[in-house]
Amino acid sequence: MTRDLARLLAPKSVAVVGASPKPGSVAGTILSNLRVCGFDGKLIPVNPKYEEVLGLPCLPTIADLPDDVDLVVLAINRGIVLDAVAACGAKGLTNLIIITAGFKEAGDEGLQLERELKELIEQYDLNVVGPNCMGLINSSQETRLNASFSRWFPPGGEIAFISQSGSLGETLLECFEDAGLGVGRFINLGNRAGLSENDFLAHFAEDAACGAVFLYLESFAEPAEFRRLVSEISKRKPIVVLKAGRTEAGAAAVASHTGSLASPDAIVDAFLRQCGAIRVTTIEETLTALRALERGIHPVAPSTVILTNAGGAGIIAADACDRVGIDVPPLSNATREALSAFLPPEAGLGNPVDMIATAGSIDYERALDVVLREADAAIVIFRPPLVYREPVDAVAEGILRVSSKWPDKVVLISTLSTSETVKPLVDRLRRETIPTYAMPETAVEALSVLVRTRRIRDERAASDPPIARDLGTARRVLDGARSEGRPGLTFEEGAELLGAYGINVCPFCYVEHPEEALAFAAEIGYPIVAKVDSPELLHRFEKGAVLTGIADADGLRDSLDALKRIIAEHDLAGARILLQKTLLGRELIFGLEQDPAFGPVVMFGIGGTFVEALKDVAFAVAPIATTTAERTIRSIRAFPLLEAFRGQPATDLGPLAHTLAALGRLGLDFPQIEEVDLNPVIADEQGASAVDILIRLTEERG
Repeated sequence: MTRDLARLLAPKSVAVVGASPKPGSVAGTILSNLRVCGFDGKLIPVNPKYEEVLGLPCLPTIADLPDDVDLVVLAINRGIVLDAVAACGAKGLTNLIIITAGFKEAGDEGLQLERELKELIEQYDLNVVGPNCMGLINSSQETRLNASFSRWFPPGGEIAFISQSGSLGETLLECFEDAGLGVGRFINLGNRAGLSENDFLAHFAEDAACGAVFLYLESFAEPAEFRRLVSEISKRKPIVVLKAGRTEAGAAAVASHTGSLASPDAIVDAFLRQCGAIRVTTIEETLTALRALERGIHPVAPSTVILTNAGGAGIIAADACDRVGIDVPPLSNATREALSAFLPPEAGLGNPVDMIATAGSIDYERALDVVLREADAAIVIFRPPLVYREPVDAVAEGILRVSSKWPDKVVLISTLSTSETVKPLVDRLRRETIPTYAMPETAVEALSVLVRTRRIRDERAASDPPIARDLGTARRVLDGARSEGRPGLTFEEGAELLGAYGINVCPFCYVEHPEEALAFAAEIGYPIVAKVDSPELLHRFEKGAVLTGIADADGLRDSLDALKRIIAEHDLAGARILLQKTLLGRELIFGLEQDPAFGPVVMFGIGGTFVEALKDVAFAVAPIATTTAERTIRSIRAFPLLEAFRGQPATDLGPLAHTLAALGRLGLDFPQIEEVDLNPVIADEQGASAVDILIRLTEERG
């Protein structure tokens, strides 16, 4: 259910409980910020110690407040917070910001307090930001609200900023102001005992004044709801996420700071990509992305032209484009001829276009107009030469005239400088939301963000047919193992379960006597693979329980004897000997595990015995669309091994994508499946078949 946050974010009256005239007090600072920012509603300090604070009449208790107060800010001692919340609830005051710290982040006693706080929030159906938060800011055209103790009050704009950290949030507000980015809303979530990022996402989805949402997160309150919201919102508005905890050290710090466990970063990365969010990893990358997205133009795999008055910088930009897969094609003869009509003979008319250091504003304007006739995007590099006879903002005016002529084309600027010399040009362009950066590589990164945003929107618009599956068969197999108290499935059960989801398994049979084995070999031909099948034997290869390359009848008899000895040595009750046809092709690994935060997560990579050493795998979070599955497969470093090379045909990716998507669906349908490991799966140009199956089930709790 979407909560009504209108009065929380744009109140007409605010009460500050704990307000004090003492210099440096938190509540006093918040009350002062509300006055200084230009809040034009009613301000009411609440504190039994004072008759007035900052010249405003002060009420002694929450019970004395009018019934129509829109927002109550609590900046009081931890020991009286619960009573204050209960008093607000009893009076029908539903919008609260709890600044006070000392809750779940402060140990067992604080954790118990937060549990009791949540009970009050639920009892009175309150909209609560916090506790342990900085507050919120609204600097939109309609509202001037600084209900926080932040020293920064952003100038306003279309960006809504949701932050799990107060201190980092304030730092980013300062960075955004320096970068000229328009932040109109800022919310510090704190401990999220009440409202979470999902509640604010749902609100900003319907807020016409919000053009983009940026989130700094250390964990996810409810990942499934976050995915649902972002998947829908990203069709219309970009969502940029700076997620902390990429490294083991960072993840440990996050767990300590938030009281939540962090999921492995590769899974978080896959999750955000599938949600439709643009993930950034640094503050600098955040600024780059948000500045690029301000203009709202998102090209599809753009052909890009680089204009420069510094040849080396143009080459650097072209190299950067190549690294991120942005096409910098040769110019057509017609475009080269048009450029040669006004550029000097010394100019380079390839791509990049080196207009040399003497290029003036007219040259830039004419050249940009010419190249945008055939290109989707342009990176314009302009560094004022030592001797320059016109104001640098003349170049800006020319760029703006061309940009207005081609409103659907992307134009990004690199100045090769952060000096005062280029400031008039930068300021003029930023006022018109033309993305401007110092270094050319940063401009290329910005263009890459725009391409990713468009690709995400296109993928959100695509839909997949549901995966065909036989739930009855799957349930029967799993219930059978459960009824016998087994922690895993046999190969035969695994094959039946996978088959119910359209996942192929190689031909196999169980044998007890040599005659049965010889008959199977006669039917499918040599070479044969023989192995011990037992749910208790998790790593067959290391135990010598997999024998490959069995080429004749004598070798088959010897293999059966060897496997029987292994069964006896390890006392594997109920173990059976399994024979399989030897398949040729690429060895792959597919996996499924239940992540505690995100649910079913699937894995793909190059399989065999080296997978743990190489760790060249990719992840996706269920449910998984076919396009996502194929992109996941293509993302591994070793993907070229699946393409045609050395006379081998390319692997058909269709069955691989189906297997990945079907495993995700299996994990959603049956959460009692703790782990699936298919290693290897043998793939060729015709399809893919699992040759080793490990399926483990969660322990039943009484």
